[in-house]
Amino acid sequence: MPGLIGSQGVRPGALNMNRVFRALRYRTEQAQLVTYHRPAIYDTDDYGVPTGTSAAVPELLLPNLPAIIRPGVTADYMQERAGSSIIGTARIYTPNITTIKNYANFDQDNNTNFNEIEGWDRLITNYRTIYSVPTSATGSWTSGTADYTFTSDGETLSATMGAGYDGSFYFTTSAVNTLEADRLRFKIKASTGSCTFTNFIAYNGGTQDTDYATTYAPASLTSIPTGSWLTVDVPWITGTVASGTSIYESGTRYATTVTSGSSYDYESDLRDLEFNISGTSDGDAIYLKEIEFYKSVSWHVHSLKDMTDGYIIFNCVRTRGRIDSRRRAYTE
Repeated sequence: MPGLIGSQGVRPGALNMNRVFRALRYRTEQAQLVTYHRPAIYDTDDYGVPTGTSAAVPELLLPNLPAIIRPGVTADYMQERAGSSIIGTARIYTPNITTIKNYANFDQDNNTNFNEIEGWDRLITNYRTIYSVPTSATGSWTSGTADYTFTSDGETLSATMGAGYDGSFYFTTSAVNTLEADRLRFKIKASTGSCTFTNFIAYNGGTQDTDYATTYAPASLTSIPTGSWLTVDVPWITGTVASGTSIYESGTRYATTVTSGSSYDYESDLRDLEFNISGTSDGDAIYLKEIEFYKSVSWHVHSLKDMTDGYIIFNCVRTRGRIDSRRRAYTE
């Protein structure tokens, strides 16, 4: 697609967004499946001040939105008293709103809280993968409290339940530095709709010890999908997060609590990644792929540049970031 997206923007009538996205995705990281995020909206008093802790509208955290990112300035480093700040600008192209609303998580028949992309909503992109958990082989995967057998087709890990099908399996690695990562993403599905996603746990600095664990527990995710993949994309951060996070499946939000053990240290190395699944019978299988800890860039929508039948162009800003060397120094 040379010349379709140039320094002067998009030539009118020249852009088939889906075609361009497919072509560019194989050639450049400018084309990505990004995660759309809008914080929870709380009730306010007569002065516009949020009241209470119960959200009137829950947060939207919706993965797999196709976008083409054209940074103007990816990172402009600034030193501040409290550390450092990174700012930047980008022009981001998405499909038109009708196309977006055909994606399951964005479909208003499934998700009545999404209407359109608004100012200061976030588009979260993968700036750099820090560590990919391998699913192309089975050597580092082990049964925990249930009897699993593991196979792989070179891309997807299959964990098949044996006797004691209600329990955990996990990946173990020698110490891996994941300090730069700030998000965890993976895809999961099941062979039967009766498998429940209990939780997933990352261990830093200790092996299979809850004191060193950060646990993500999605409430009521009682049916892992069997056809399409469920994409999970959550913050990878230190400490207990009172507000938790979200997993969306076909427009339905599953509130996900995030808790950390007393000895959890974000600067320590990753040791284990555990999945706890509840099945119903021997032979139920769980499939995993594209597991990665990654460093993100959050682009905030600043203005709408253009909107046509084929695409939308947003002017976006990166309002904050971090310099990892200084963050490590200031937290020691």
